[in-house]
Amino acid sequence: MIIRRAFFYWQFPASVILPAWVLVGWGLFSATGWQILGVIVGIMMLTVGMLAVAGVTSARKEVRAEKAVSWLDVALLAVLHALVIAVGFYSDFTALFSTLAVVALIALFWAGIVQLVIETRKRVRATLASFEAQAARAASIAGQPRSPRADGEYIVIETSDHGSTPPRY
Repeated sequence: MIIRRAFFYWQFPASVILPAWVLVGWGLFSATGWQILGVIVGIMMLTVGMLAVAGVTSARKEVRAEKAVSWLDVALLAVLHALVIAVGFYSDFTALFSTLAVVALIALFWAGIVQLVIETRKRVRATLASFEAQAARAASIAGQPRSPRADGEYIVIETSDHGSTPPRY
């Protein structure tokens, strides 16, 4: 549970810190100025993507209640973060790591969407089942004959004439 909670709290800061690491790392590991200018666009998209994933993950009620992501989220977040850190070292494998990071980000986004849909479906089904149970209870109560009240006189008004002629004025 500690690991899952750590990833829950880390995902929003990571969406800013890890892209910043890529910029710093490229500067430290001898990328040219033009390469750094080119990567800025990719860093902005990475930041938006990581924020979107964090938002989809946090949209799940189960995640918010436990303040912990699922184990699938932990695995995919760990892979994504490792790949982004590797991209920051600016090596011969940077293009491969960048591509794999994009794939991991897309996988993480869709895994979050699927988990959100499944969790929402369960909650909606449980709510509908409770409404049906309440309706069944109300119908069984309404179907039971009531005992007459003994609290005074009653006035009975008949509403149908059963074939009589309408009144004339």
